[in-house]
Formats: sequence, structure tokens, C-alpha cells
Amino acid sequence: MVLLLLVYTLRYALIPFLFAGMFGFVLNPVLRWLTPRMGNRRWPGAVAFSILIIGGAGFALYWVGSTAFQDVSHLLGRLPEMIRTGVGSLVGPDGIQVFGTHYSPQQVANKVIDGATNLGNAARVLLAVKIGAGLLAEFFLTMVLIPYFLVSWPRLSAGALWLLPPERRVSVERMLPTLVPMLRRYMVGLMCVVVYTTTVAYIGLGAIFHVRGAALLSVVVGVLELVPVVGPISSMLLIGLASAQHGLWHLLSVMSYALALRLSIDNLVGPFVLGRAATIHPVIVIFGFVVGVILFGIIGLVLAVPTAACIKLILEEYYAEPIAPRSRARSGDLGPTES
Repeated sequence: MVLLLLVYTLRYALIPFLFAGMFGFVLNPVLRWLTPRMGNRRWPGAVAFSILIIGGAGFALYWVGSTAFQDVSHLLGRLPEMIRTGVGSLVGPDGIQVFGTHYSPQQVANKVIDGATNLGNAARVLLAVKIGAGLLAEFFLTMVLIPYFLVSWPRLSAGALWLLPPERRVSVERMLPTLVPMLRRYMVGLMCVVVYTTTVAYIGLGAIFHVRGAALLSVVVGVLELVPVVGPISSMLLIGLASAQHGLWHLLSVMSYALALRLSIDNLVGPFVLGRAATIHPVIVIFGFVVGVILFGIIGLVLAVPTAACIKLILEEYYAEPIAPRSRARSGDLGPTES
């Protein structure tokens, strides 16, 4: 409880340490393999990986920033037209009836535009600038921390284990061979899913369907894959809004492509690269995601599924039995406790 309260209090300050620690955790087996081949020195491999990560992140930030500036400028200029076209495609030429009141497509579009305009007042713009400056500062702090975590990961992980009470260390060490590979595969798999989604989305939205702002939209769709359930739904809505301005048939074509991408992630890429962490029941995933985001923000968003998977494996280890036998689970028999 003390640890959870501490994480809750420092949840924003811990974000750079979380992402830098993820790099150290994922790359530790590679660095451990390279260390004997570099004269039992870890730092050369860690420095090489740090340069690759920081250089790649800097290039990605520059590319996304330059592309996003052009796309956002164009988007803001055409936003009223896009809203009117999208609303007209969705509600039809006759409008809609809401609680006995008829609204024409023009009235619906005007209400949406008024709501979007109200979001642009000075206070909200200032808040957005503060959030952007904070995110940029955390990005640079993450880049600074990555070399330290890559070089010192064995020492840091041993220190974390040392913080446990001595009588608990043996049981934790016994479960680590099961937990660590699962967590590492999940984190690597999540990165693969984000890269796959961004790449395939850009091929479809940019090269095939020529949707305006395809680069920025593809990056957003890829990042939203970090958010279970809500992320994919938001991605479909964004893709639909961006493609609705080109007409109904174009909208149907783009949404069909987005649906095919969604099915490939859920049925092929996700289960293959995420492994055992992807076998958690969707209800547990949604519950962990909601609780994690409400309590811990971005940290809870990233760690919700791995935490749920770890709890599941720990309970299986301690209880040494499944939740319910398969035959009895099918028949709905609750055993002697059934009332």
C-alpha cells in the first residue's frame, strides 16, 4: 500500500523512468550476450544501443513534428468543411430527429463546429501549451536516463530485489523465471504491434487511399494501440472522420481497410507477438485499464495488462490450480458452495 501511494503521488515524475526502464529491461538479454564478446564490458554495447535509440527517437520526433505541423495547419483550415461533409454523410440529407426535435445537417454541423470553437479559448490553449512543454521535457529526460538504465540494469534489478524483505526474496526469485520472459515478450510484442499498425495504416491511408494527413493519422493510430479497447475504437472514429470528406464510397473503402487491419492485429499479429499476456479475459483487461488510468495515468495505461498478467501467474503459482476445471466450468456446476 505504501508503494502504491508513492507511485500515485509521483505518477507524472515516474513516466521517464518507466520508459527508460522498459528499454533497459527489454535489451538486457542482448547486452548480457554482448558483454563477454566485448571483454566483459557492458558499457560499449549500452552506448551503441543508446545512440541508436536516441538518434531514432530524435529523427522520429523531427519527422512527426514537421509533418504534423503541415497536417495540423491544413486540418485547422479545412476543419469546418470536413465537419459539414462528415455530418452530411452520417445523418443524411434529411437530418435527424432527437427527442422530438428535428435537426438539419447544417444545424448539426454548426453545433459541432461551435463545440470545437469553444475548445480553443485562451485558457485551454495555455493548458495545451503547458502539457506540450511537460511532454517535451519528459521526452528529453527519458533520453538522458536510457544510457544509465542500459549500463546499470543488472545492478538496478538486484537493488530492487534487495528492497524486498529477506523472507520474501526466495519466493519472488522462484517466480521470476516465469514472470520475466512473459513481461519481456509482452513489451517487445507491444512495440511490434505499434510499428506494424503505424506502417500498415500509412500504406493504406497514404499510398492507396491518399487520405490527407495520413502520416500524422497513422502515427496516432499506432500509438492508440497502447490503449486496450478504447484505443482501437478511437482509431476507427478518427479514420472515419478523416475519410468522410471524400464521399461515401471512399469512406466505405477506407473503413473496410481499417477493419481488415483491426482483424489482422486481433487475430494474427497480437496473439503471436504478445504471447501469454494476450490470453487474459477481456473483462479483466478493461477493468485493469480503467483502474490503472484513473489512478496512475500514463503509467497505469502502460502497465495495466502486464500487471494483470503478473497477478494471474502469481495466483496460479501460489494456488497451483486453475480457476475452474474445464468440464465443470462448461456445465456451470459450482460444486459444494453452490446455493
